[in-house]
Amino acid sequence: MKIQQRGIRRLSFAIPMAVALTLVATACAGTEGGSQSGEEQKTITVITSNDAPFSMDDGDGGLTGIDGDMITAIAETNGWKIKVFVTDFNTMIPALQSNKGDVIVDAMYITDERAKEINFTDTWYIQGEGMLVPGDSDLKSRDDVKGKVLGAQTGTVFAEFIESLGGSDTKFFDSQAAIIQAVENGQVDAAFTDSAVVAYSLVQNPNDKVKLVTPYEPHFPGKIGAGIKKDNPELLEDINTGLAELKESPDYLEILKKYGLGEDNVAE
Repeated sequence: MKIQQRGIRRLSFAIPMAVALTLVATACAGTEGGSQSGEEQKTITVITSNDAPFSMDDGDGGLTGIDGDMITAIAETNGWKIKVFVTDFNTMIPALQSNKGDVIVDAMYITDERAKEINFTDTWYIQGEGMLVPGDSDLKSRDDVKGKVLGAQTGTVFAEFIESLGGSDTKFFDSQAAIIQAVENGQVDAAFTDSAVVAYSLVQNPNDKVKLVTPYEPHFPGKIGAGIKKDNPELLEDINTGLAELKESPDYLEILKKYGLGEDNVAE
């Protein structure tokens, strides 16, 4: 079963650790990383794959996106400066372990396998698949799609998943844009895709002819967290403290809504 290249690809490693370390060492030679404790202000280096809508370099040395806005808020709480280190998603953990940065902030799913390599913060937010339907649809859950025409993106976990939902037919598309178009045109009654990515697409290009079903409990739920080296418990504690303060403020939900997410994605 293939894994989608965006949100759901975050559930697995794609290359062996030794190869990844070699790639990081080659790609990052001469690049500074790690914490810099100056007299005036501490700098933390944030590792990201620069992937929308999660964690993107804003062009001015900072980060934007769901995770990017959250780490920016946490840094402000702690009085830190941020430095950005960009690498491929599959080399982020090796980059952290080789001191190219202090923390991974890029919609990384908290998994038992990854937790053997690094520590995770408390959960930042919940992210899974979304159910996309026409704007006037009365479908409210996966239980309602039996006998309906269902769609998904080719090469994703959802392509196999929709075959198990009892639809009358299944159709497959090559892109998020094609999925949205298919729902809008009535080619399918419901489509299943990465919720954060399609939500962000609809924020950028509003379309009242389609909608994400909400509330919706995903079949592939994932807890998103930031990754920190196991020998850096102080940073872990500081980020968790800042995260707790963020969750207590209205800014937390505002960040989620800014990128098309909402109450379904809130982590306690």
